[in-house]
Amino acid sequence: MKTAVITTAGLGTRLLTATKASPKTLLPLYDMSFDRNTEPLLRPLIEIIFENLYDNGFRRFCFIVGTKNKKSILNHMLPDQEYIKLLKKRNNQFDKRFVKALQKFYKKFEKCEIKWISQNSPMGFGHALLASKKFVGDESFLLHTGDAYFPNYSFLNDFIKSSQYDKKITATLLFQRKKSLEGFGIAQTKKRMPLDIVFHVAEKPKKPKSNLVILPIYILKPDIFKALEKTSLGHNNELQVTDAISTLLDWNHKIT
Repeated sequence: MKTAVITTAGLGTRLLTATKASPKTLLPLYDMSFDRNTEPLLRPLIEIIFENLYDNGFRRFCFIVGTKNKKSILNHMLPDQEYIKLLKKRNNQFDKRFVKALQKFYKKFEKCEIKWISQNSPMGFGHALLASKKFVGDESFLLHTGDAYFPNYSFLNDFIKSSQYDKKITATLLFQRKKSLEGFGIAQTKKRMPLDIVFHVAEKPKKPKSNLVILPIYILKPDIFKALEKTSLGHNNELQVTDAISTLLDWNHKIT
């Protein structure tokens, strides 16, 4: 699997006022995985997501960005050799570490096929995904929200393998049991060996029927695009990926 779609077009209203000018995906996080230095290395979330997916073999990336946040995201993501030269010219011992981090990131970025798609007005997670249809093509792909943080991606290899266990599987979801369920997509599953089978999903239900939360990372076949095109607007009058997965279930697709 080589293709990943990363959505960053949302307005980030739940984190206002911090996200008024800077999108959630650029908020800094302390990255402990870069080196053994005890000094903090702060990196934006989108960079951490990209590098972890790259390290797991992904080489085609489609970024869905809003027109409001596109400039700031591109300013960070696009290789900037002039900035590297500026840091080197300062000859500061602390800058050497930052130069190394940026050069490592740029080297990976330049080896990938990158597509930027702008959205003037965010109309839901599903609407953002639908914009990537042409880029994705006919292969299975990974969908990852640009505001989802995973402490590590050790789960990813098994997650991908589970999606490939049966050719009939159209979508593979990642779950976590939670006590607080407000604001999450919820799934119900049947116990099967070796994979549990999803038989119902709901986007932010008022009365959840399980405590199984759908995490914002998915492996999908292109069938999802047809489902999105046939799915009505849902929560917040927006097109939702969870609702499109429900459409797939109505069509008797296998979801795990």
